[in-house]
Amino acid sequence: MSSNHQIRKNRFKKKKKKASFGSRVHIMSRLAFCLKIIFGAGVLSLMSLSLIFIHDFITQCDYFRANNIVISGAKRISEEEILKYAGIQKDENILALNLPLARKQLLSHPWIADADISRELPKGISIHIKEHKALAVLSMGRKFLINFSGEIFKENELSDPENLPVVSGLDYSDLGPINEQKNSPLAAVVEWLLISSRMNRIVPEIDVKEIKVDREIGLTLLLSDGDRSICLGYNDYHQKINRLRRIVNFLKDRSQLNEIQSINLMNPDRIILRPVG
Repeated sequence: MSSNHQIRKNRFKKKKKKASFGSRVHIMSRLAFCLKIIFGAGVLSLMSLSLIFIHDFITQCDYFRANNIVISGAKRISEEEILKYAGIQKDENILALNLPLARKQLLSHPWIADADISRELPKGISIHIKEHKALAVLSMGRKFLINFSGEIFKENELSDPENLPVVSGLDYSDLGPINEQKNSPLAAVVEWLLISSRMNRIVPEIDVKEIKVDREIGLTLLLSDGDRSICLGYNDYHQKINRLRRIVNFLKDRSQLNEIQSINLMNPDRIILRPVG
């Protein structure tokens, strides 16, 4: 019985050897992957350090110092004030400047409507300023300056331009973009002011101190000499200013201009004159 007994081969040992070999291959591949990551991280770190060094070198290099700062477009604002608002100093490295931030700071100035800043390599900075143009003083308890678009851009101060026409009768609900409210009282004020900018040339005898706004009636001009007034109403201001010129010349030729208390131009078909007294 023992002679018929056959010795079986141990198949488990081969499987163990194969498993051991596969495990080593897996470990080696993972190790290679980790080494690649470490190498890549090292390269990135080295590149980052190099870029930081290059950045620091360039932004601190004397070759790019701002020796020539050109400012254009500014009339009311001094160069010193512009540089102060922009946060720019002479001899500062132009590549170290944060141009978007400098522009944002310039736009915080009440008189600056728009600004553009650019580098002029290797040593220059160009700053172009667009200032607000004051059209009138808007009186609503407090006084504000409005520009030629009818926008309030700052509160009126003693240092601001004198001899601007004063607009009264409006309130905060009347404010807004005039291109979206073409028939609004504010739009009528701006339209008249733009047309009447020629008024000193066309009607030099008329000196307007205030424009009074009534939502129902429209615009009335209060004159500087006494309590005299000119009622314009709404619309057709080109036609009305020409009619005003003709009636003023007519009264002036007859030496009767000072005898008129008010002129009403609201009706396009007739002119109403009210004498003094």
